[in-house]
Amino acid sequence: MIINSNKIDWGPEIEQQFIRQASWTRAYRNQIYRQIGLIKAKNLLEVGCGTGIITKELREKTSAKITAIDFDESMIDIAKDKVSDVRFLTENVEELSFKDKSFDFVLCHYFLLWVSNPEKAINEIVRVCKRGATFVALAEPDYGAWIEYPEMGLGKYHIKYLQEEGADPFIGRKILSLFESAGLETELSVIAQTWNQNHLQENIVEEWKRVLEAELITKKEFNEIIKKESILIKKNQRMIFIPVFTAVGKKK
Repeated sequence: MIINSNKIDWGPEIEQQFIRQASWTRAYRNQIYRQIGLIKAKNLLEVGCGTGIITKELREKTSAKITAIDFDESMIDIAKDKVSDVRFLTENVEELSFKDKSFDFVLCHYFLLWVSNPEKAINEIVRVCKRGATFVALAEPDYGAWIEYPEMGLGKYHIKYLQEEGADPFIGRKILSLFESAGLETELSVIAQTWNQNHLQENIVEEWKRVLEAELITKKEFNEIIKKESILIKKNQRMIFIPVFTAVGKKK
């Protein structure tokens, strides 16, 4: 995994980022849950649970025994306070402690882009899946296919800071190959995530804040960009598009 410390004080910003990401794919997740028959799950593993945003949703949608894992203990502490009747564990997805064939469903959300060796991680997940089990990567973005107009460089800045943090901004296009190479019979789909005026109004400042915090622009540049963004969005002349991929894999 990328994170090197077991216990990091993330602060409220990471929680807000998880909430924002979950809001972007909520409707599509519900469609996927119905498609895979999540309600029938018996033993479910959520990988990279973070602060428990998706975990809470899963707990409400299935009576399965749920195990939720994250590499960072601080994330687990937050999640435990948010969701009950879930077994939370600090685990490295590349070296899972679970026995072979332990789960009939495994899910993750905006997670594989942060894994240093996704091939190894997926093979570990497949190992702990029962025969016929379903592994779903609910949302993995591909910033290499980012389109924006007018071109203000936001997508390019995102790619740069993600790479500097050790993430893979191009993971979306690789998911099918990674799943199939691990022996999963895979169905790939994509959310054509076009940011409309309301979405831009709600998220654009936070998106540029991440670029500012990565020290890729100055505070003066940030203020100038936000003014320009505000004018464009108010006129409904700003467009951003990014594809977010979903992979549903069945263990043969």
